[in-house]
Amino acid sequence: MEEQKTENKEELQQETTEEKNSDQGNSSTRSSLLWIFAGGYLVYTGYRLCANVISGAEDSSTGFLVAGGIFVVIGAVLLIMAVRNLAKAGAQKHEMEEAAAKKAAEETAKDPEIAAAGKKRMSIAQRAHLAENLDDAPEEEAK
Repeated sequence: MEEQKTENKEELQQETTEEKNSDQGNSSTRSSLLWIFAGGYLVYTGYRLCANVISGAEDSSTGFLVAGGIFVVIGAVLLIMAVRNLAKAGAQKHEMEEAAAKKAAEETAKDPEIAAAGKKRMSIAQRAHLAENLDDAPEEEAK
C-alpha cells in the first residue's frame, strides 16, 4: 500500500511538471509571435523611412535614413530570434511527446494486465468488473 501511495505521488509530481512545461511552451510561443510582429513592424517602418529618403520625399533627411537602417537591423534580429525560439519550442515539444510515449510503453510492459487489456477487446461484464475494482481502491487506502 505504501508503494502505491509513493507511485501516486510520483505520478502527480510528473503531471505537475508536464503542465508547467506546457504552460511555458505556450508562453514561449506567444512571446515569439509577438516578437515576429514587432520585428516585422520595425522592418517595414525602417524600409519606409529609407525609401522616403531615397525617393527624395519632402521633410526627409539623412537622419531618417540612419534611423530606418537601425530599425531594419533590429527588426531582422527580432525576427531571427523569434523563429529560432519557435523552432526550439517545437523540438522540445516533440522530445516530450516521445518521452511520454516511451514511458507509456514501459508501463505497459511492466504490467501485463494493462498490456493484455490494450490488446484484446473487453466484454461489458469485464468492464463492469474493472469499474468495481476502481471503486474499491480508495476504501482500502483509507483503512
